Amino acid sequence: MVLIDIKLINKEIKIKIYDNAGGIPEEILSKVFEPYFTTKHQSQGTGIGLHMSSQIILKHFNGDLKATNETFRVEDKEYYGACFTINIAHN
Repeated sequence: MVLIDIKLINKEIKIKIYDNAGGIPEEILSKVFEPYFTTKHQSQGTGIGLHMSSQIILKHFNGDLKATNETFRVEDKEYYGACFTINIAHN
């Protein structure tokens, strides 16, 4: 499951993208935005996608992208997984 939550809070757009895949291991959570970091085999990707996403959000939108593990609810059912949060100023 993927849940996307978009809010405008105090002139800031907050986009949260959740999945229910069990989260990102804590030991690599701080590394996921590093260029070329991947847990996959070379044939399955370069590890540049999250780095490029964070750079685009920073340089073109003056925002930030963060990764956490969170519990969330949908229709009274609880899920746990990764959450990517994008914060962008709204003028």
